[in-house]
Amino acid sequence: MLSRVRAIVLGLLALLVVGAIASATASAEAGPFWHHREVGKAIDEGKIEPQTPETFSGTGGEQILKGTVGTTPVLLKAPGVKITGGIWNNTLQGQIKLTLTYPPITIATPALPGCQAEAFTQAGAHNVVFAEGHLAWTWDGTAGQRTEQPIVNQKPDIIFVPPGTQIQANSTELPKGIFAEIKFAPTASCGVLAGTFKVTGSTIGSLKPEKVGEWSTTLVTNTPEGKAKQHFWNGKEFIGVETGLIFAGNPASLIGENKTTATKQEIAIFEK
Repeated sequence: MLSRVRAIVLGLLALLVVGAIASATASAEAGPFWHHREVGKAIDEGKIEPQTPETFSGTGGEQILKGTVGTTPVLLKAPGVKITGGIWNNTLQGQIKLTLTYPPITIATPALPGCQAEAFTQAGAHNVVFAEGHLAWTWDGTAGQRTEQPIVNQKPDIIFVPPGTQIQANSTELPKGIFAEIKFAPTASCGVLAGTFKVTGSTIGSLKPEKVGEWSTTLVTNTPEGKAKQHFWNGKEFIGVETGLIFAGNPASLIGENKTTATKQEIAIFEK
């Protein structure tokens, strides 16, 4: 009788251990994640591994940087942008890396004849901006959405952060860094804009297709005006954040719509 009771107890303990392991594994992979499959096929080939990222390229429409230098409103415009990059997953969520190449940038506001604006990176690339991103979820600011399982009331988005930065395990805030610097010259023509100003912070990319599990070879990304609430997985819990760009030390927005096409396979986003 004792051996039977012992067997039952050991069996229950084994089930508890298995359940705990399963729960820990699930919580370690909260995502969302990029999946891929062969074009026209119905077989999901699973998550995109970092060793074999899916590459893409594309273009964007008019790009607008809206901000303030001191108390002077500034509106910079580029007629388009060329985009190359890749996507993959780490253990936390889907990842993306971009190279954005801009044509000549014009100063729409203020009117400064002779003044020119140019974006450049710390590596010295002119009118080229690098960005990294992480899949996250839209968020209404409530605790309930950060603990929703499964996630049904939110859509996946991308949080774009400066190059060389990543959301790390146990992070409770977004990484900080510099996307690019905007230089205004010749100095004599630029008045209050004369100088070089950093673009920092973070911004979101709203996605189309916007539904989980929707397959496509194309991905349309909109970077909207203003701040946005998102939540991301840090390996233990979902962290709620508010994204927002900073230009010349003041709140700013990069506004535009970009369309990219995957080089090889169809792409979809899944919660797991």
